[in-house]
Amino acid sequence: MNVKLRVLSAGALFFFGGVVLSQQTTTKKKDTAKRETVIDEVVLLGYSKSITKPKSTVASNTVGEVFFENRPNTNLLTSLQGSAPGVLMNGGSGSPGSAKFSLLIRGTSSINGNTDALIVIDDIPSNASEYRNLNPNDIESTTILKDAAATAIYGNRGANGVVVIRTKRGKYNSGFKVSYTGMTGMSLRPLDKYKLANSNEYLGIMRLYGYNEGSPLYNDAKAAVDAGIDTDWSKYFFKPELFQSHDVALSTGGANISSYNSFGYMEQGGAVPTTDFKRFTVRSNIQAKSKDNKLNVNSQIALAFSRRNELNEETNSGIRNNSVQNPLLGVLQGLPYLSPTAYSNGQALFNSIGTNFNNGNNIYVLQNLLTRGNLPNFVDQVSIGANLGASYAITKNFTINNKTGIDYRQSDRITGRAPWSYLALATQGNAKYTGFEDQSTTRDLTVNNVVSALYNGKTGDHSVDASVNMEYNKVYYRSTSRRQNGLDPRTYVPGSGTGYVPFDNSATSPYIPSVSGSRVTAGTLAVFGTVNYDYAGKYGFSGTLRRDATYRFIGDNKWATYWSVAGRWNIDQENFMQGSVFNVLKLRASYGTNGNQNIIAAGAGSNPLLTASQVVRDLYTSPTGYGNALGLGFAYGNPFAQWENVAQANIGLDFTLLNNKLEGTLDVYNKVTTDLFSSIPVSGVAGTYSIVGNNGKMTNKGIELGLRYNVLRNENTSFSVFANGSYNDNKINEYNINGDPAPGSTATLAGHMLSEWYVYKYAGVNKSNGNLLFYTKDGGVTEAPQVEDAQYLNVSPVPKYAGSFGFESSHKGFFFDALFTFQAGVKKFDNALYWLANPEGLGSSAVGSSNMSTDLLGAWTPENSNSDIPSLRATNWGFTADSDYFLKDASFLKVRSITIGYQLKKEQLQNLPITGLRIYVQGENLYTWTKWRGFDPEPLTGSNLSVYPNPRMYTVGVKIDF
Repeated sequence: MNVKLRVLSAGALFFFGGVVLSQQTTTKKKDTAKRETVIDEVVLLGYSKSITKPKSTVASNTVGEVFFENRPNTNLLTSLQGSAPGVLMNGGSGSPGSAKFSLLIRGTSSINGNTDALIVIDDIPSNASEYRNLNPNDIESTTILKDAAATAIYGNRGANGVVVIRTKRGKYNSGFKVSYTGMTGMSLRPLDKYKLANSNEYLGIMRLYGYNEGSPLYNDAKAAVDAGIDTDWSKYFFKPELFQSHDVALSTGGANISSYNSFGYMEQGGAVPTTDFKRFTVRSNIQAKSKDNKLNVNSQIALAFSRRNELNEETNSGIRNNSVQNPLLGVLQGLPYLSPTAYSNGQALFNSIGTNFNNGNNIYVLQNLLTRGNLPNFVDQVSIGANLGASYAITKNFTINNKTGIDYRQSDRITGRAPWSYLALATQGNAKYTGFEDQSTTRDLTVNNVVSALYNGKTGDHSVDASVNMEYNKVYYRSTSRRQNGLDPRTYVPGSGTGYVPFDNSATSPYIPSVSGSRVTAGTLAVFGTVNYDYAGKYGFSGTLRRDATYRFIGDNKWATYWSVAGRWNIDQENFMQGSVFNVLKLRASYGTNGNQNIIAAGAGSNPLLTASQVVRDLYTSPTGYGNALGLGFAYGNPFAQWENVAQANIGLDFTLLNNKLEGTLDVYNKVTTDLFSSIPVSGVAGTYSIVGNNGKMTNKGIELGLRYNVLRNENTSFSVFANGSYNDNKINEYNINGDPAPGSTATLAGHMLSEWYVYKYAGVNKSNGNLLFYTKDGGVTEAPQVEDAQYLNVSPVPKYAGSFGFESSHKGFFFDALFTFQAGVKKFDNALYWLANPEGLGSSAVGSSNMSTDLLGAWTPENSNSDIPSLRATNWGFTADSDYFLKDASFLKVRSITIGYQLKKEQLQNLPITGLRIYVQGENLYTWTKWRGFDPEPLTGSNLSVYPNPRMYTVGVKIDF
């Protein structure tokens, strides 16, 4: 008899204590004289709560192995891209180990608050916002919860959807097993489409602009071309880098105890110099039970250490437009006729150019800064995650549970300017020593405890399970920072404490160090109950009621109540469905509410529970004023501030048909956010024109469809195709603002979508003079648009459509899997192209200062009056910053992952000391079809200047079981 463990679109098999915690049914089929036992799938809801798939009333999806297996993603969440309909997972930075990502489920539910889904790991809700220290090879299953019926149980943090992650366990009554998984390969930067000019092409652009042999700039460029200098700066700033990972897992299980242990190492180099990431992980998961199965105990302990070298722009948005500090911009601007070997070090560069960045000197400054050790910026992180859970069955029907978890993270960061670097020398002045170093330490400890009492009973065709629960969550955060001003270049080593120049009161710069610190204690408390009722496997109802409190608010707003109700009809169980093509047909409906207490979004890598800690209180501060004199500052608090509230209705259909060959899910939802947290306009008589508070209403409506078709499945061959897609319509219903939005940016206004582009619409080139033309409000054209001519474009940086498709196949040990992801209905401002294809730059001549796109070679001239590129001497290039001229379609179709490999069968390994061997080659982000001309259209940002591109990766892997 074959036992078939099926994992479909929503659920994962959940084994605990050697007993399947789900109702088992047996079906007999006569098709091939074989019999199979079908075990009902189990939907994991978190808080140690689960329900079988047929009895589930929630909208959820389980992420299949094709999204996780064999993929070299540092951040586990990156693998959720395209994993389920309605899920929008975009890497905000391809820098190794970056905490920048966007995980949206069913659209954006807040204007200023946290919009990412809640991550639950082994039944403990996480307060982290980066997961670089979580080893993907330790993950057993991942379930995405989307509607209120599934997320209301999480109350104050479930408004943006929930991702439930379960790590691997050992199995009872199993032998000792060891497995090794290894990957190695390289990462490469994605290719851009800016068509940067080479030296000869740049001379052509200079001539079109009006430079000639009488111009010093032109003569310098011509001399370099004659000398054979033609530099592709991308080859000096971007380079292939190594990726490798090694994991060893050990598992064993006796009659009453089992364990899973793993040890991992991962290393990934960055495409940009000075960036890389290394990680060590250790995990031990243990579960035990009493002989009578009444007492079950489990623990999960995860330890990790990582070191990350990152660019300054990763955490410093102030340099995003700075071509001498931001390589993602500067590398594009390097003049091709400049030699890359002109200066050997920072002192030689400073002696030559001083602080004059004209004539393309900025590329040399950038080259110096990207020399390892000149601008140290690295962070060491130690993380400890530990959970201990226990359940005891008092009677056959009553069980009590307790789950306690801690999540501790300590990050030590070193940043600064080495005293020999160009930037330090350029700011030295008359001081004997220059340079500085910052050392900062943050400690973040979260304690979570959930105690539950559960009832499960059945009488005839009626069955009920219910629970009452209490959750306590406490966060302790502390940070300290120190700055040393003045470094001795003879002894300075980044992060070692050497080379620090002592205080000198007689010096021009006395090298005074500075220190700072902060502390926040945050907490939440909740009590909640759940109930599920089933009649004869045909009809079911569920409900959740949760009462939440948070430290953020005061008075009556400290507590809030959230709830949900849901029902299902298993149509396939009705008598009239006998003999139909449907194997499963289930109709679901739900309605419920959630709250978002994280009303101000946390920065990348920061705990979202720590923001907005003082919004209800007036603040008196002592800012440093002119001449370091202390001043007095005041900020209004709003004691009436409260949670953002989200109400969601959902109707869904789950189905399988054609002898289980075709399976799918269809959902339609309407999600409404009220009490949006933002600025509230007030009279300026009080000294301010706004205070923060609750102001506005937003709606997200959408439809989701997920399909899978098992084309062929027999003993030697299998082939399945899958696809999912979603559409989300966002609209601001109510929102008050001060004044009117300014053209040239995104605007949030009632009656429009969130962050809708508001710009002048480009109308083409004036064929008579080469100037740019723009549409007026009445449909005419003008060279000088007015504010009233600006238009809303019904598009934003957030895509309206998203999804994926692919296939999984195998034949006699060979396997071939592919995954494609797509997004559509999205536009972003291409800042880099604004610099490269705009000869006026930021109000002055860019020609001769930075590289340009060869697009300009086809610009309007009196002899080329039909060109669609304006004249390089057009008088109104400045309007392009406020128009859609550089606003580009960022829709894309991406080859996300392709894997080809071979799995040796057990009989082929009978003479070897191994029980399994799997070898494969894999490619990640291989190719992108898009109109977007930059490195990567994927990140959810309005512009692209400081976006580190997600790399292309090629790896070879092996998995060996002993």
